[in-house]
Amino acid sequence: MKKIILLIITVTIFMGCSKNDDEEEIDCSLYDPIFPSLYVRIVDSTGANLIDNGTIDPNNISVEGDFPGAGFQFVPENEFLNSYADLRELDNSLRLFNPNESKFRYTINLDDIDETINIDFTAELTKLPCAITFFKPDEGVYKDEILELREVRSLQFVGDLKI
Repeated sequence: MKKIILLIITVTIFMGCSKNDDEEEIDCSLYDPIFPSLYVRIVDSTGANLIDNGTIDPNNISVEGDFPGAGFQFVPENEFLNSYADLRELDNSLRLFNPNESKFRYTINLDDIDETINIDFTAELTKLPCAITFFKPDEGVYKDEILELREVRSLQFVGDLKI
């Protein structure tokens, strides 16, 4: 009888220790993840922002994508009421809607300079708790040139499109 009680106590101790207390339980109803944002700045060969210097009027820009719901939002100067220098990189840029796809294309039409720009993007699947997934942009390709995407803030990516 003592052996059975000792066996029950031992099994209970091992089962109680098997749960990893370091894992945090997430209440999915309260979980509010951050999703990636994709920005493009249109610059010349010297790096000057062409919207900022008035060469391109943001009202004369149209954007299309090869996926449903493609679009953009113009980010004017001081849109983000924050003085952090890294957020100033997003001034006078285009925020492109990020699809839930690993490969996608954006076509940017610049009426002021009669230019059409095709950018092919790739993105990496990211999995979060609570069965949430999204695609984080890796890079873009424009005229066989890599459009490097810099992460200026957590999951906010910006690329300089030299035309």
